[in-house]
Amino acid sequence: MNTTDNTPSNIVRNFMTALDSNELDTAANFLADDFVFSGWTPKPLNKQAFLTLLENIKEGIPGLSFNIHNVLEQNTSITGTIQVQGYQTDSFIIPALGTPPIPQTASSVSLPMEEVTYRLHDDLITAMDVEHTTGGGISGLLKQLGIELPLAQ
Repeated sequence: MNTTDNTPSNIVRNFMTALDSNELDTAANFLADDFVFSGWTPKPLNKQAFLTLLENIKEGIPGLSFNIHNVLEQNTSITGTIQVQGYQTDSFIIPALGTPPIPQTASSVSLPMEEVTYRLHDDLITAMDVEHTTGGGISGLLKQLGIELPLAQ
């Protein structure tokens, strides 16, 4: 096996490509069992809650893309910039966030650029932390669809 394929930055890029391609089973293989996703949602999410959140969102916005760029590797920490974009084609719900059903609006969403940090251990992503950006995160995405997040923090 070519070890250059397993560099932390390639692991992160491959993980994000799987998310963009709606290949959540593949994306799950890049995550440690104790993975934590934070900063983009009102409360941190574990691996299963994170994957369920993306599955829920992609039911309504199947082409949702994170558009990662500026990937920099620093030991076991990887930083990058994401800009979430997509087009809502169907209604969806996000039970974990307590949202009402989100009706189909045929709207495009485009969030501001957000800085993200990934932590890795044994070639698995253990954490993904998105820095809070005004108009970003799940609240920014929902607001663009006309929904206020009930768990405001």
